[in-house]
Amino acid sequence: MLLQDLVTMDFPSVSELFDLSFLPPESVSMSSLFSGAGAVILGKFTGGVGSLTLPLNYSAMFIGAIASNWFLGGIDLPVEQPIQQPMLITLGGMLLGAFAMMWWIQSEHSEV
Repeated sequence: MLLQDLVTMDFPSVSELFDLSFLPPESVSMSSLFSGAGAVILGKFTGGVGSLTLPLNYSAMFIGAIASNWFLGGIDLPVEQPIQQPMLITLGGMLLGAFAMMWWIQSEHSEV
């Protein structure tokens, strides 16, 4: 029950900063929580860029997670709707954001 309480809590600062009212609160909280953890993990692979790596990683993963929840929010997966479906969709969007960051970082290093 602890994981369910953690991912369903609302982050008012994120919700108030952007107009994300079209998304369920679970999607926004999961996107921000998992994007933070994913940015730290991705920083191990893209850490050679500098001090802006962590905020760029977080931004790319959060944008990917929110975009995937927006695009794929209407589909019905055969999983538990309030928790597992937004989690799977969020992770898929974060993967796209992480691959985009790794591609961008790789092309940046090849030019130097």
